[in-house]
Parts: sequence; C-alpha cells; structure tokens
Amino acid sequence: MSDKKVRGLKRRAKNMVNRLVQETMTFPTDFYNGYWHLHLPVGQGFISSNQTPIGIKRLCMQTLLDRAEYLMRIKPPSNQCLRVVVAIDVTDLWASQIIVFLGDSHFNGFFDRNEEEQKWIPLSLERNLEREWNVSIPQDMSSLGIREEIIDEERELFEKEIWFIGEVE
Repeated sequence: MSDKKVRGLKRRAKNMVNRLVQETMTFPTDFYNGYWHLHLPVGQGFISSNQTPIGIKRLCMQTLLDRAEYLMRIKPPSNQCLRVVVAIDVTDLWASQIIVFLGDSHFNGFFDRNEEEQKWIPLSLERNLEREWNVSIPQDMSSLGIREEIIDEERELFEKEIWFIGEVE
C-alpha cells in the first residue's frame, strides 16, 4: 500500500519554519534536568511520509541548523557553559530537535550511551551530512554522526542514525 499524497506541502513547510523561528526568537531560560529542547513543530505523518519531497526535508534540516546558529549568536554571556546542539535523526526526521545544554556535565552525560540495551557508535569520518543532504552547516558548528543501537525487551535490534551539529567539541 502506498502513502497517500501529502496535501498542503508549501503551507505546512512555511508553518514549520515560522514556528521554529517563533520558538527560538529569544534564548531559552527554562531548563529541565540541565537542558532545554525544541522538537520539530510539525506532524509526524507530514515529515516522515515517503511522499514528502527531499527538498522539504532538507528545508527542515536547514531551518534547524539556522535557528541553532541564531541561538548561538544570542547566547547570554554568563558563568555557565551553555551548548547549543541540533540533533538530526536521519531515519526519523520527526524526532529531530534543537537542544541547549546548561553545562558540560549535562552535555557529557547526555552522550554517555554505552549500555547493553543502548549503544551509540560514532559513524565513519568519511560520512558527511552536509554533502549527503546538501545542507549548509555554519563554520562555527561541528558535527558528530552516531549509529544508535537499541535492543528491546524481545531482544530485537533497532538501528538509526543521528547527527549532532553545533557546539559538540
């Protein structure tokens, strides 16, 4: 069974971009457990559909990157080490988000994923999200690609690819 045609592509894409801009006009101040995050403000059926053109998915990624760069520019000077990072889930774009970490300990704790049930394995250095998806990553951002492996209760393995772009070094 094929996916139904996605209607209102331009309107939905424009609304997604507008909501991302609105939600990131000011630097976040409400941190919970050491971080603030903004999930992609669009319906899963829209962005995850096979009928949604690659250009719209690319626009989604580029807007996340642009808004993270904006947040990095307006970051308040403070004694705390704030880090702005975009998490792009290539296999499920709807799960992508902008994350602001309150400090290095929260940042490092977030990336500590090496348990039996969940592992994060760095992707090859030859891989390049910028080249593969034709997005523009600002020069002051670095990227880290990982392959996530999750083993569920039935011992079934699930894999996906996540790219972290921003203040990851």
